[in-house]
Amino acid sequence: MTKYDINKVKNIALVGHGDSGKTSLTEALLYDSGMITRLGDIKQGNTTTDYDPREIKKGITINSSLAYLDWKGLMVNILDTPGYLDFITDTKLSLRVVDSAIIVICGVSGVEVQTEKVWNFADEYELPRAIFINKMDRERADFYRVKDMINKVFGSSVISVQLPIGKEENFKGIVDLIKMKTIIYKKSGEGKPVFEEQEIPQDIKEEAESYRKELVEAVAELDDELLMKYLDGESLTDQEIASLLKQGIKERKIVPILCGSATMNLGIELLLDFIGEYLPSPSEMPPVAAKNVKTSSEELLKNSIDSPFSAFVFKTVADPYVGNLTYF
Repeated sequence: MTKYDINKVKNIALVGHGDSGKTSLTEALLYDSGMITRLGDIKQGNTTTDYDPREIKKGITINSSLAYLDWKGLMVNILDTPGYLDFITDTKLSLRVVDSAIIVICGVSGVEVQTEKVWNFADEYELPRAIFINKMDRERADFYRVKDMINKVFGSSVISVQLPIGKEENFKGIVDLIKMKTIIYKKSGEGKPVFEEQEIPQDIKEEAESYRKELVEAVAELDDELLMKYLDGESLTDQEIASLLKQGIKERKIVPILCGSATMNLGIELLLDFIGEYLPSPSEMPPVAAKNVKTSSEELLKNSIDSPFSAFVFKTVADPYVGNLTYF
């Protein structure tokens, strides 16, 4: 098995209201990274993380499931969590052991009850987070309406880093507001979509520039020197924007919005790149409190391979074939 440097590890939880598409998103992430060779479907009952017979029968996630993938030399550990109220405790416990959360929101329904609940859980554990607006290909999906809902509920710190190109069944690409480029998808469905990077079309350039300005203003406020540079009329470089965005996410001052469609496999590789570049690794997280079993005293441990071994048990499963399985 490949050994990964701690700086090359990302521990994330996919959380959100039931039926927002967390399991389908997990499936697409695994598929695009090459961990699985077929894109499973919830309706067919063949997804990787919904393997329990009850989950297959009901078409919902009941238990948090673990998966991992390798993406460009990074190890990404994923917790696919339940979204319905009856099983939400499992979701909260899962958030206790990750370094960031991706809140999945349906592009049709928008912010729902459990969306707010998992947001509050992330606040409780002081977790950096990002938002993925899913199902952009669905009828009545509306990125801008959902973004307005998000800002009304969660505040102005939530900033778009992507915009969709096309709507509903005509959803065909994404504007990257950091690089100011568009990604146009040529095909989707079975197999990985073929995409190409293009300049932003004139008909959406003004809108993209407006959202880019919103992003730049948000990140510039994190650094007094760069803020003065921006207020003096100078442009921030893409590298400066990216560096400040990563800082803002880590400090929980900025929550970025991305978009795509898990079932159509659109926007997934961009999400993987974003996870790798902007979400924190364990080594970037604050020290954690742990109990010294020899002295019974509480100590703060750095997230480092040089620190003593410590573990937090967040889940125990009684397996009929192998007995109790403990997750930590």
